[in-house]
Amino acid sequence: MPQAARVIHPSPDVKRGVEYWEGVAPTVDGVLGGFGHVSRIDALGSRTFLLKVLPRLSYCAPASINTSPFAWKQDKVAARGGKGKARTRALDCGAGVGRVTENSLLPIVDEVHMVEPVPKFLAEAKKNSPKWLPLATPPSQSPFQARKAAHFHCSTLQDIDPARPYSSAQKGKGKEFDPTVSVDDQNEGGPATGSADSAAEATSSTGDDHEAGSKHEPLKYDVVWNQWCLQHLSDKDLVAFLKRSRQALKDGQGEEGIIVVKENVCQEAADGNETVWYDDEDHSITRSTKAYERVFAEAGLKVIKCEVQQGLPQELFTVKM
Repeated sequence: MPQAARVIHPSPDVKRGVEYWEGVAPTVDGVLGGFGHVSRIDALGSRTFLLKVLPRLSYCAPASINTSPFAWKQDKVAARGGKGKARTRALDCGAGVGRVTENSLLPIVDEVHMVEPVPKFLAEAKKNSPKWLPLATPPSQSPFQARKAAHFHCSTLQDIDPARPYSSAQKGKGKEFDPTVSVDDQNEGGPATGSADSAAEATSSTGDDHEAGSKHEPLKYDVVWNQWCLQHLSDKDLVAFLKRSRQALKDGQGEEGIIVVKENVCQEAADGNETVWYDDEDHSITRSTKAYERVFAEAGLKVIKCEVQQGLPQELFTVKM
């Protein structure tokens, strides 16, 4: 039986794409293309979706427990290694000025590694990060009494190794930033700062170092979060990146990690087959749902949940998670 010929789609131009974003203002409104007002509803949808898929990250005691919520939380703190330990981690891909890290990820996980190819966006995120609520909150007032941290890595997704972000990120002036670590209880009300070892080089470890702000490698993640960035990767590069991300997920019993993709999707072709739409402005592509599903399958991934982000302007593409 003859097989249908595979449609060859246009590919994004990552170099010209980065050049486009280098000309955009380093603000939430800038990175959202003038739609900065959607950030709040977007973040709410993201947090809700993440906790549906990984309820173990929630700091609210489940109704099924046989003890008090206070005792449940104390047990969780003890299981995590005690007060101040960072146990949950996310990778924020195409992080921009830190909007997703600040509003969607750090409220839920302890540590976020941001990957962004435009240095001025990372510099803006680093500058503002001490004022982000999760990093301005001391461990005694943080869920599970964790000390939180944000890390900053300048790189394209084509080049980054999620397991070794410090080793694989770009080096040089204006491209390297120390992590921002949340205030401690003795410094409550003061600015968040880098950790004591923030100036140290990345070091190899078993991945069991729970000090906030540590640069140890290799890393394992609870969540690899991709939002409004995968349109700059060709199918080949995207499959390779997803495979690297999969290898960097936690895989312990009861602690399995996930990859989240939150992207615009265009309609399928008139004949029902997958398609893509090329953007002449930023030299990216918007894939249809079937195009993403094919890429996921090629990367060895399985879709376990899918939702549409509600509350966005009608003139935008549908956004799926």
